[in-house]
Amino acid sequence: MSLIKTLADQAALNFTGRVNFLDRSNGEYLGKASLIEGDIVFAQYRKGVGKPALFNCLIDEMEKSDISFVVEPEIVHHSEAIFLLTYDDFLVVGQKIYQAYCSSKKFRPPENLRLIINPSFIPKGPEISYSEFETLTVISDFNKVSDVYKESPLLEFQTVNSLVSLRKKGALKVVDK
Repeated sequence: MSLIKTLADQAALNFTGRVNFLDRSNGEYLGKASLIEGDIVFAQYRKGVGKPALFNCLIDEMEKSDISFVVEPEIVHHSEAIFLLTYDDFLVVGQKIYQAYCSSKKFRPPENLRLIINPSFIPKGPEISYSEFETLTVISDFNKVSDVYKESPLLEFQTVNSLVSLRKKGALKVVDK
């Protein structure tokens, strides 16, 4: 069953508990979404937490379909909630994010490239957005594009768009493959 169908069923039942995200091939725990009375209040997926983690899980599931979902009733305290997202809002936002992801795929740089921050950009470069700043922060620690995607707290399409705009602004240099 898909994430969308699983969450739809739980929202319709005003479910309180969690939906575990598991690797379909080996049953490895990948994360969870916590619900209170049918509303999504917490998500954790791989290294991410919050709404970005939930939408990254949605994108991975739609692209690869190698995630299974297991519903587990349990007490979820309001103190665990870090956001509130109704199922309808999840659908609307999820659709927009997935469309943005699909649009950005053609601009995605190859994962084997290594990037460095152009030192001359730091003192005199144009202003940067929050997403670009987060991407630069990750690049300062991980210069391989595949690692930037793995370590970024942003959604994948946001990272792609940040890499493209930073390259256009002259903030990044490609070192090698």
